Amino acid sequence: MSILTDLDDLIVDVRDIINETTADFWTDAYITRQLRKAHQIASAKIKMVSMLWTVTLVTGTASTGEAQIVDNREILLPSSFISIDDGGVYYNDDVCKASSIKAIKDTDENWLERSGTPSRYYLRGDMLGFDNKISAADTIRLYGIKMPDELDSDVAPFDDDYRLVGYRYLLVEYAVGMCLKKKRDDDWRLYLTPIVGSFWVGLKEMKGGLLEDKDEDYGMQPDSSLTYNIEPKVFPDYSQLD
Repeated sequence: MSILTDLDDLIVDVRDIINETTADFWTDAYITRQLRKAHQIASAKIKMVSMLWTVTLVTGTASTGEAQIVDNREILLPSSFISIDDGGVYYNDDVCKASSIKAIKDTDENWLERSGTPSRYYLRGDMLGFDNKISAADTIRLYGIKMPDELDSDVAPFDDDYRLVGYRYLLVEYAVGMCLKKKRDDDWRLYLTPIVGSFWVGLKEMKGGLLEDKDEDYGMQPDSSLTYNIEPKVFPDYSQLD
């Protein structure tokens, strides 16, 4: 059975730890706000929940599964979007390379007038743009990282990502720390120190566990390199200048 399965379960765990002596000193609304805040911070910092966003381009107002073309070459990214991951961006199933407006305009002064299948994409604030004009009825597919659904009584933390079950306790850590902070005594200062493992220290543990190198051979040297002779560095003799 999974631990801390939803918002209600998280609230119960927070209350078990803070052990309030005055009933309802911390309201459910306050604890909920802190848990949701921790959920958003962890998701934005670690970037762990994946998304696949596929849309059809339209010139008018977009509905579900569509994206409106803005200024001939841009579309608005979904509100849950954080970043593009290794999967990248595809236009009509053709891969587009990552770029920037500066790189595109510095290499093609007429880029604003060009049409055809884009080969490069750029990010501008909350917009996704391309090096060529884009057309209605075409499709864009984006592989990325998103914010998970907001915590609720029937919503599991981090979109129920199985890799993150063991890190759900960090949301409780943050909420407990903020509850003790609101109490305005010395207990919260001790709780938030690295000695007892605060939320922020836990984020480093999560980042190390989730974002380690995907390529296991990274940094390994080919066998042939072991036969190379490495000459010792020789420094000039400055004794003649004495």
